[in-house]
Amino acid sequence: MFIAVADASVLIHLARIGRFHLLKKVYDQISITSSVFTEVVEKGWGLAGSMETEKAVHEGWIKVLAVTDNWKARELAVVLRIQLANAETVQLAREVKADVLLADEMEVRELAAEFSLGVVGCLGLLVEAVRRGLMSVEEARQDAKRLMDEGYRISKEVLRRFYTILESEGSERR
Repeated sequence: MFIAVADASVLIHLARIGRFHLLKKVYDQISITSSVFTEVVEKGWGLAGSMETEKAVHEGWIKVLAVTDNWKARELAVVLRIQLANAETVQLAREVKADVLLADEMEVRELAAEFSLGVVGCLGLLVEAVRRGLMSVEEARQDAKRLMDEGYRISKEVLRRFYTILESEGSERR
């Protein structure tokens, strides 16, 4: 089974562009911390991702798990001066031995890299969806534009690499 742990950012951004369902199609099981659930569903009720996340939890394909070593998560947050919720997400990924951490925020990605955790963000998920035939290259390009229109920040370099990867995927499918 392929296990993923998700940060709030991916849930919210994918819901904003109507692609939340790709999470279920690409990953067998997704876990989130209670902090992520609180941020997205309880505090963010009515906003993008709230209803989708709650429904996914109800259906059982997203699991809300508690971090076992709360001390370690707090220590990471204090020492590295990052948000506790982000430290908990990385700690949970370590504890469940996740195959991938789904996150877009730089502080989460950098901490995950320190622990050699694989990280995939929204753009990486779109690439994987193209690879699996769940969407076309053009749809992925349009979704990247929609993400940016919705306030998603992407560096020019990351966007260039995304388009290059998409082009190679498109040429392989021809």
